[in-house]
Amino acid sequence: MSGFNGSGGSEYDAIFLDVDGTLTWVDLDVEGYASDLAPYCPGGLSASEARGPVWQSIKTHIRENINYRTTEELRAFKRRNALQTAGTLGIRAPEKLLVEVADRRMVFTPYPESETVLRELKATGIPLYIVSNWDILLRDVLDDLGWLGFFEGIIASAVVGLEKPDPGIFREALRLSGTEPSRTIHVGNDSNADVLGASEAGLDTFFVDRKGEGEVPGATFTGPDLTTLVDAVRG
Repeated sequence: MSGFNGSGGSEYDAIFLDVDGTLTWVDLDVEGYASDLAPYCPGGLSASEARGPVWQSIKTHIRENINYRTTEELRAFKRRNALQTAGTLGIRAPEKLLVEVADRRMVFTPYPESETVLRELKATGIPLYIVSNWDILLRDVLDDLGWLGFFEGIIASAVVGLEKPDPGIFREALRLSGTEPSRTIHVGNDSNADVLGASEAGLDTFFVDRKGEGEVPGATFTGPDLTTLVDAVRG
């Protein structure tokens, strides 16, 4: 399918983009975590010992953060999660320090092409929106990256109470963008959450195939990264 109409412009009135695995990846400094908290662990703490429990805490956060829709609720959840990880590793540190270390040692790193592609997409004049399964602090993450100016709106699952692949989250994004599904494309790296969910809501999709999965049923376009996205939406 072409992303170009006969009048010389894109056939899309809005572009929705996922974040994790599409624009950024989670870069967890396990070595730094272990170094920070080893003084509070009898017998010390190595990165190899910390790696499994620390990554499990990230998975717990991803799986459960939608349940915490206020700053206070999320803060309490993060504290419990940090304490659970510390308990598994035998770390005896103040709660505040555990949360600070967990936050400091998790970095959202852009893929090499992400910012260039965002600039090119912005230059097309097509409004960009984030639609991502993320906690209520997604806006802060994008602000830290210096990316807020790229987007007309942000839909985070924990804010709206809906997660991809539920078509409802895409309908909420369509309400925000004011565009028709047939004139909107969603960009993401998950064949279920992004491609299936957006397709069921009536959107075209660009599957970012960073893992080399190959063609995915329902994907309008597929690329190994974001480098072909601008050409796809232009046609």
